[in-house]
Amino acid sequence: MAEEASATPGSGRRRSMREIDSTLRATATAAVGGTLVIWWPAFTLGAYNAVFFDNVLALWAVATAVLLSGFLLHSRGALPWGGWVALSLPSVWIVLAIVAPRGHGFPYLHYFEVLLTLLGAPMLTWLLARTLVADYEALPVFQRLGAVAVTVFVGVLAFLLGKFNYLFITCADFDVSGNNAPAGCAHGPAFHRR
Repeated sequence: MAEEASATPGSGRRRSMREIDSTLRATATAAVGGTLVIWWPAFTLGAYNAVFFDNVLALWAVATAVLLSGFLLHSRGALPWGGWVALSLPSVWIVLAIVAPRGHGFPYLHYFEVLLTLLGAPMLTWLLARTLVADYEALPVFQRLGAVAVTVFVGVLAFLLGKFNYLFITCADFDVSGNNAPAGCAHGPAFHRR
C-alpha cells in the first residue's frame, strides 16, 4: 500500500519542495497587479514623454470594475471612502477630457492624466490587493506597503527603460511592434530570434 502511494507520479517531488510562504504569495500578487497597470504607461512616459490614452483607459477600466463591484456590495462597507474617491479619478479625467474646450486646449489635462496614471497605479494596487487577496489585512504592514513600493519601483524602472530605450531597443523594434519610433531611438535592425 505504501508502495502504491509513493508510485503516484510527482508525489515525492511535491513533498520535497518547500511550500511558498503565504505572505510572499499575497505580497507578490498585490505587487504584480500594480506593476501590470503601471509598467507600460511609465515606459511610454520615458520613451515618448507622454502617457497614451489607451494606458489611461486601461486604468479607468480596472478602476471602474472595482468601483462597480463596490457599488454592488455597498451595504457591506466594501470600500473605504478614500477608495471610492481614488477609483472615481479615472472617470473624472474622462469627464474633464470631454468638457475641456478642444479649440484652445486644456494644457493641464495632460499633467492630470500623467499624475492620475502614476499615482493611481500604486493606489489601485493597494485597493486591488485589499479587495482580491484573501486575508490581505492579516499581512504585516511592511508587506502591504512593500507591494505598493514594488509597484512604484517597477514604475520608476520602466520609466528609465523608456528614457534610455536606445540602449537595448532599436527604432525598428518599435515599428515591428506596431508603435511609432520615439525620438532618439537607436537605428538598426529589429531584434529577431530564429
